Amino acid sequence: TSVHWHGILLPFYMDGVPYVNTPPIFPGESFTYKFKVRQNGTFWYHS
Repeated sequence: TSVHWHGILLPFYMDGVPYVNTPPIFPGESFTYKFKVRQNGTFWYHS
């Protein structure tokens, strides 16, 4: 699992495409997404 963001400017390795640019988050593991929000508006994300 991962989180995939739409429209949010963030580091490429947090984009949420497992095995492409983001390591997958396996059951029982966690990953903290920490980045500066550089724009405002309405955006969405999904896992």
